[in-house]
Amino acid sequence: MKYKTQLIIILFIIILASVPIVSMASPDRMLSEVERRPLSQLTGYSQYLDTHYGAGLSDYLAYLESYLLDQFPFRDDLRTMNAVGRVYGLRQLDYKLFYKLEGHLAKLDPLLRQNAVERALALFNRLNDDLFDGQGKQLFALIPDKNVFIAEKGGYPHYRYAEMLDLIEKTLDDDIQLLSLLDQLSLDDYYRTDPHWDQTKLKPVSSYILEALGLSDSGSESYQVSEGLAEYYGTYAGQAALPVEADRLSWLSSQTLNGLTLYDPVTEERTVVYQQDKLEGIDPYDLFMGGAKPLLIIGNDAREEGKQLVVFRDSFGSSLITLLAAAYREVIVIDLRYISMDAVSGLVDIDPGADVLHLYSMSILNSPGAFLN
Repeated sequence: MKYKTQLIIILFIIILASVPIVSMASPDRMLSEVERRPLSQLTGYSQYLDTHYGAGLSDYLAYLESYLLDQFPFRDDLRTMNAVGRVYGLRQLDYKLFYKLEGHLAKLDPLLRQNAVERALALFNRLNDDLFDGQGKQLFALIPDKNVFIAEKGGYPHYRYAEMLDLIEKTLDDDIQLLSLLDQLSLDDYYRTDPHWDQTKLKPVSSYILEALGLSDSGSESYQVSEGLAEYYGTYAGQAALPVEADRLSWLSSQTLNGLTLYDPVTEERTVVYQQDKLEGIDPYDLFMGGAKPLLIIGNDAREEGKQLVVFRDSFGSSLITLLAAAYREVIVIDLRYISMDAVSGLVDIDPGADVLHLYSMSILNSPGAFLN
C-alpha cells in the first residue's frame, strides 16, 4: 500500500511538472479557431516592461498566467470537459454566461443598460438631422436576440423586448418610424450555434421591411437556396464549449442577387456579396458581404433608375441587407462600430433624400461604448 501511494505521488509530480514544460516547448498557437480569438504570445520580462508603461513584476506574472492558460496543451478538449462537468455534472445553469436550451446556445444579457441605449439613439438622431432632409423613408428596426425566445422558459434573467422597444420609442426622433421584428421571427430562424439569424429564413423579414419602405412589390423575385457548409459551428459553439448539433450554413440566390456588386471604399476592393472563399476561414458567416466591414457600397445594375438606401447596421445586417438591395439602385452600408461619420463623408456620396434604415440587434444597442461617434 505504501509503494502504491508513493507511485501515485510520483506520477502526480511528473504530470504536474510536464504540463508547463510541454506548454513552453510547444510552438505557440496564434489563434484559437474554436473561440475565434487571438491567443497570448510569450513575451520576455524586459520587452513586456517596454510595451506596458508602469507595469511591474506582479503585472508580468499575471500576464504569464494568461499566456500559459491560452497555450495550455489540449486546451480546447479540457474546456469542453470543464463545461460539460459544470453544466451536466454540477447542474450549473450556465457556463461563463452561456447556456443551452431547446437545442440552442445563447448568452445571458440580463440587464437593460438604459444609458447605453439612449447614447446610441442620440447618435442616430443627430445623424438623421445632419444628413437627411426627410424626403425618403426612415426606419429603425429592432432585432430580437435569442434570449427573447428562450430565456424565460429556462428561468434565465433577461429584459423584455417590449421594454427596449418602449425606450427606443421615447428617445427616437418622431420622423423615424420604429419597426418591431418580433412577430416576424421565431427561435427556429436563428442558428443553434451562433447568435445570428439564418438568411434562408429571412424572406418574411425582408418583405416586411421593404413594405414599410414603400416597396412592397419589390420582393417578389423567387430565390434558390445555395448550400454552403453542411456542418457549421458558430461563435457560441466555441465560446460556450458545450456539445451542440451543427447548423447548416446556406444562402439565398437569384439572378438579381448574383448580379449585385460590392465595393469597399476603404480598401477600394470590388467583389460580390457572397464571398464563398470565407467558408474556409475562421468565421464562415463572413460569407455574407465579407463580415465586419466599416463601409460598403452595394450596386444593383438591374435598378439603374431606383433609389439609394443607407443602412446603419451591425453584423446581423450582413445577411439581410443583400435581400433589401435587390429593390434599390445603390445601398450604402455603414457600421458605426468601426468608422465615424466624418470618415464616411469623405468616402461616399449620400443622397439627402435617400431611404434610411437603422438595423440593430438588442445586444449591440445594449453594449456601452459600442459606437465610435
